[in-house]
Amino acid sequence: MTEEQQAEHDSDYQSLVALFIQLLKSLRNENKDEALYALSELRTEIAFKHVVKGLGIEVDNAIQLLKNSEDENLTQQEKDLIDRLTAAILNLIDFSVCEEYQLYDEVLDMVGDTDIDFNSDEYDELLAVCKKYNDQYSAIENSDIEYAGIVAAMWMKMSATDYAVYWTQNDTKVRPWHMALQGYAAPRDEFPSWMIPPIEYNCRCFLEILEVPRADAKLSQIKGSAKDLVKPKQLNSVYSESLAKCGRIFGSTHSYFSVKEEDTGMLMGFVSRLREKYYVSAEV
Repeated sequence: MTEEQQAEHDSDYQSLVALFIQLLKSLRNENKDEALYALSELRTEIAFKHVVKGLGIEVDNAIQLLKNSEDENLTQQEKDLIDRLTAAILNLIDFSVCEEYQLYDEVLDMVGDTDIDFNSDEYDELLAVCKKYNDQYSAIENSDIEYAGIVAAMWMKMSATDYAVYWTQNDTKVRPWHMALQGYAAPRDEFPSWMIPPIEYNCRCFLEILEVPRADAKLSQIKGSAKDLVKPKQLNSVYSESLAKCGRIFGSTHSYFSVKEEDTGMLMGFVSRLREKYYVSAEV
């Protein structure tokens, strides 16, 4: 992160911590669900901010597009953008709600039936769990979310005849199964979703876009072709879809989405409220 990005992340984290403390104080009263909703709402706001930044627009403009998604005067470019914004916010609402739920569930396991002593080591341990989810994990998640937006913005500028070429950073940090895919090229509509970065947690791979006739001159130098492509077994299925093609940033196999049956009603209520806030279908 740059210094500016780190400062923004730290500020967001402190805001999340403040709501987390309110959740801890509400664990034994009727405000518990609302406190967890507030935490989920802010995490969603932060995640949406990052995908919108990647897509290259302002948050206010993004929300206005979602609000006016049925406008008959929209340009094709605006419609394409709305499709990605809708896919993004639906996924990020689910993701954020379930992330904060996992934090909440871990807190309940730690606390049990005892009251929290806010001057104890136990309180420090609870803050450490919040830091794990809302600082350590979210830093990488936000980076992946923003990168998904960046790639989606690039994808929308491609024509059907353009080629996408998959490249790694070609250094020692690259996963071997990513390196095996290097140089694969295919026309836009034939390029597989699971190969559109990010294809795994903290992925740094990227696409080169080749326009015809430049593609014709360069493709002969590139080793990849569709018939040679083999999907590595090591790939994390969480990233098998792509926002570029209006898919999910984080797929259903992500561990956050494993929730206790008795809590699903509460979480579905959160999701419905957040969908209404962002002008997408409130039905869950």
